[in-house]
Amino acid sequence: MRRKQWLALAAAVCLSLSLTACGSDSAVYVQSVEVLAGMSGIAPGERFAGLVVSENVTEIEKDSEKNIEEVYVKSGDDVKKGQKLFAYDTEQLQLTLDKQRLELEQLNASIENYKSQIATLERERETVSGTDKLQYTVQIQTTQVDLKEAELNVKTKENEVQKSEDLLKNAVVTSPIDGRVQNVSEDGTDNYGNPLPFITIQQIGSYRIKGTIGELQRGSITEGTRIKAISRTDATQTWTGTVALVDYENPTQGSGNSYSGSVDEMTSSSKYPFYVDLESTDGLILGQHLYLEIFTEEGQTSGPSISSGFICYDDDGTTFVWAEKNGKLEKREVTLGEYNPMTDTQEVVEGLSLEDYIAFPDAALCREGAPTTREEPVASEPEEMPMAEGEVS
Repeated sequence: MRRKQWLALAAAVCLSLSLTACGSDSAVYVQSVEVLAGMSGIAPGERFAGLVVSENVTEIEKDSEKNIEEVYVKSGDDVKKGQKLFAYDTEQLQLTLDKQRLELEQLNASIENYKSQIATLERERETVSGTDKLQYTVQIQTTQVDLKEAELNVKTKENEVQKSEDLLKNAVVTSPIDGRVQNVSEDGTDNYGNPLPFITIQQIGSYRIKGTIGELQRGSITEGTRIKAISRTDATQTWTGTVALVDYENPTQGSGNSYSGSVDEMTSSSKYPFYVDLESTDGLILGQHLYLEIFTEEGQTSGPSISSGFICYDDDGTTFVWAEKNGKLEKREVTLGEYNPMTDTQEVVEGLSLEDYIAFPDAALCREGAPTTREEPVASEPEEMPMAEGEVS
């Protein structure tokens, strides 16, 4: 019992000494606002890649029962309406058509034969009586049924011939629109075995911009976010638009960190596409690469967005952060902007820049003039307390 009391007393003394040291000489760890803003989403003025894509996409299917003789286009080609895309094997189509026409002739001949048989049977029936007449009647009715069946087969075969003639006439498939070939799928399936259209064409003149955001930026761009697009070759060329869709249902894999469980997934993180509807598409080219950034009206102030946990509030309602200045900690008043509940981040429009360093609020550590350090503290193992002589653990 005496040992437990001694241990408790020693722990209390150590804690007291530790708090005294923290409140006086201990350096307070400060973190880069630029890093914190990047962890929280998209920093003010941060640029990311965008690509001009078509809003309207046309998918060209092929007849799975026909062989392709030649494909005239490849991914990335620009095509005009009416331009040849691919052609079916006309030799096979012609053979099929010739066979169907021969079968149609045979059916028409059988119809004439049935009609001739019926006429002969009817004449012969007039020359007999009694039981023989009844037998002729039954034979005539049977032949009439065969005639009806042959006539139905002729109609079916005529439809087949018409379709084959149309296919032969349209053996060369052309583009229905002006656009750019996005993809040519020779095998017709993706990596997961799902069916794909044979040729996909993006229509020219109906543009929007596609961008991507990562796991850490989720919630930073939402539907309705205003986006500014900037030419990579001429910064004076800009376009503005509004995010119409953030597609969380169809992520792609990109570099980064992920903790999904498997070894491969640990080395990559998901990227989510978003699409911007533009106010004007003048001067844009399908497939053009652009810089994107969150749009800010002229004269409107903006600042970094950081975790709301770094924001402190005084009794009078003013807001502040603990910021580093000349190696010392200072209580700096800030003006807040928009709060993002999806990421629990707070925009700071005045009083803080990306070049600043700030400390996480801690009543025992943070005070005016406290020394600061940018070296992340390393957690140390607690030392084992010595045993009193004669005591057994």
